[in-house]
Amino acid sequence: MRVEPQCLAAIHNIDSMTVNEYYEYVERLASEHKLIGHTAKEPHYFRGELEEFYTDLRNKVRFPALIAESFELTFDEDGKTRETSYIVAVAYKESKNWGNIYSAMSLCERIGDEVLRRITHDAAEGEICANVEAIQAVPLLDEQHLYAGMRYTIRLNTAMEWEPDDDEWIEFQ
Repeated sequence: MRVEPQCLAAIHNIDSMTVNEYYEYVERLASEHKLIGHTAKEPHYFRGELEEFYTDLRNKVRFPALIAESFELTFDEDGKTRETSYIVAVAYKESKNWGNIYSAMSLCERIGDEVLRRITHDAAEGEICANVEAIQAVPLLDEQHLYAGMRYTIRLNTAMEWEPDDDEWIEFQ
């Protein structure tokens, strides 16, 4: 059964997703995933960039963490594509303890794969206004601050209305 999209664009009959809707959706994923468990009091989610992964994240977030990165937009005749990444990060305790590091990486992959499955499922069910294409997942390691991560890159393909909206323009004489 197809569930009607709940995004703002669906109200306007445009199969698209706003920037705020996307980030609110990713934050909701962080809140609803049992191993991440993001709340206002226990923050496990933030919007950041890959570079911030290599700084001390402990001041910003608790682990495991879901980090939503910025995105790039490309356009074609069918609409627009938002290419974005999210990072799942987990802390580990001992430098150069590869068993510990591999366990942390495995947990990142387990959580990241499940987040990807949820995003893909929600798109297929119409709960988010986009078609999802998984691109790649790349392991990350910050030995200085003792955490590991997986960076998942996805494409969200959405339709775009190409006709100008007359309500957005002052009428010229």
